Amino acid sequence: MGEPEFQLAYLNAAIDAGKGGTEIFGLRLMRENLDELSAILDRTFPGLASDKARFERAFGRVLYVHLSRENKLAQAVSLVKAEQTGLWHVASDGTEIERVGSPGEPRYDFQRIRDEVAKLEANDAAWNTWFAEQDITPLRIGYEWLSSSPAATLISICQALGLQPPNAGDVKPAVAKLADATSLDWMRRYHLDATV
Repeated sequence: MGEPEFQLAYLNAAIDAGKGGTEIFGLRLMRENLDELSAILDRTFPGLASDKARFERAFGRVLYVHLSRENKLAQAVSLVKAEQTGLWHVASDGTEIERVGSPGEPRYDFQRIRDEVAKLEANDAAWNTWFAEQDITPLRIGYEWLSSSPAATLISICQALGLQPPNAGDVKPAVAKLADATSLDWMRRYHLDATV
């Protein structure tokens, strides 16, 4: 099997796994992975003029959902804490879902948080540029709305896909927020340090 055949077989296997036994394929794509995926799709489906055309060829009709967090400082604090503690996700009952690395103590680091805020802002700007270049109008969802109203958010996505939404009472988030008093303290300290 040559590389093009392997890439197509790999793509089809990923799509099958991403459907989770349904007819809908879902893909979470971070901005830092977009160029790599586009290059793979370009090699798999050569001659197409745009990322949008490549995505449609690979996945069919596409609904682009741009999930963004308005409070970049809170997001940066969350990322820095996760990197330091190794804990990325917990279930709604508090049990660990994803831990990467050994447990560590969180340490406030103004420069690291500031760098992460800048990176997050740059990623959002890059997504907006890409959407404009590709003539794509994504469904925009704010993390704050998603976390406060998961059922309403899911219903809006189902409506955009033309699917029957589930009963709102059946929607139960599988993960819990990790923000805590330490997170709030770091944000307070960051605002003080940023004014110096």
